[in-house]
Amino acid sequence: MFKKMMKRFSIFGLAAVFVLTFAQSVFASDQPVQLTSANLYLYKYGYVGFSGNIEVSNLGYQKTVTIHYTPGDGKWYDTNASYQAPTDSTHEKWGFMVSTDIMNNNNPQLTNAQTIQFAIKYQVNGQTYWDNNNGQNYSVSRFNESSTILGKPQVLRAYDDLYKNTFSGSIYVKNLDYSKEVKIKYTTDNWNTTREGYASYSMPGNSDGSVEIWNFSFNNIDPSVTQIQYAISYTAIGQTYWDNNYENNYTVNRY
Repeated sequence: MFKKMMKRFSIFGLAAVFVLTFAQSVFASDQPVQLTSANLYLYKYGYVGFSGNIEVSNLGYQKTVTIHYTPGDGKWYDTNASYQAPTDSTHEKWGFMVSTDIMNNNNPQLTNAQTIQFAIKYQVNGQTYWDNNNGQNYSVSRFNESSTILGKPQVLRAYDDLYKNTFSGSIYVKNLDYSKEVKIKYTTDNWNTTREGYASYSMPGNSDGSVEIWNFSFNNIDPSVTQIQYAISYTAIGQTYWDNNYENNYTVNRY
């Protein structure tokens, strides 16, 4: 399942009314740079991948986003993130990926890394901003094939799929409480009608259990449906959080 997730994990009218009832950009009015998610992925042939997504406030045209990390060898390394897309009128999504394997000599410091600690540096308009997890740095450790941590979001899509009569996918949620509910609100006809379904717990998302993976699978999709739009809600401790792809909703197409 994790191989499939990694391949896909990457992310109006009546619909606008639906969207605007949810939260705005996940970091609106927060600090200028915030981690969205980070992943440590292991694969055959010694492959190790360290990747993630970040959101920054768009404070100027010229900017750099750098991940400052250590794989536990006593040294710190830098890798640059790259611009991906706007998330709203004042924020942008940036992503990073650094990897190695035994077939090449790129980034050999990752090969035996058990835990990677890191912080994010954002430079713009002559100013430097940090997201260092409130002075503690972020940490992601080896766990099975894939280990994921979440930054600011409480819930985040992992992957989705529409095949034959089945709409399925996986979701990351922060483990805020033992009792929780994860629900998908979706449409097969551009929000003329809506449906709801529930995800169920699958497994821990990392070694310390701070993130969980929940899966969903709806097997009642008509073969004529070529596209589904959806958003995810997560309720824990009396609070509901949404992941609606920065107010754009997620879209999955039949292939």
